[in-house]
Amino acid sequence: MFKPMLMLAVPAALVAGPGQEPPQPPPPQGPQGPQEGHIMAQFYQLRVTRIQESLGLSEDRARALAERWGRWDREFIDRGRQMLQLRAQFSQILVGAGTEEEKGARLKPLVDQFLVLRQQQDEAKRSFEADILKSLTPPQQARMILLVEDIQTKIRETLREARRGGSRY
Repeated sequence: MFKPMLMLAVPAALVAGPGQEPPQPPPPQGPQGPQEGHIMAQFYQLRVTRIQESLGLSEDRARALAERWGRWDREFIDRGRQMLQLRAQFSQILVGAGTEEEKGARLKPLVDQFLVLRQQQDEAKRSFEADILKSLTPPQQARMILLVEDIQTKIRETLREARRGGSRY
């Protein structure tokens, strides 16, 4: 549960400037505690700022892209959690009692469900990219692709560092 929170917090820490008070974004959607809502708000503002700076868009257009990006994130994280739960079930069944045939019968619907979720992840990414790129010029599209990849890379690197450093996250 803490890893997704770290994924949301890391990019905000990467670009936050001293003494900057960002304007208040719209309230985050979905059931969240106060800390997660605050992190989501910071992350949303980070995206708006980075999109504006990288693509030269108005704040309204940057907000629209950031909101779409946020929806994709929430869907991605939700499916990711479901996939992790399925992997845990795989492990329990595989190390548990029973013949290969019995394990296979119990695993089959879970594997099918996992594969559907993985396909949904791929389709959601394609849809997200198409949605955010369709209103941009080719140079803006290239900048947006690089921005998304840059933020994702920084998140992965920070997560690796956190794991190596013995962080709670």
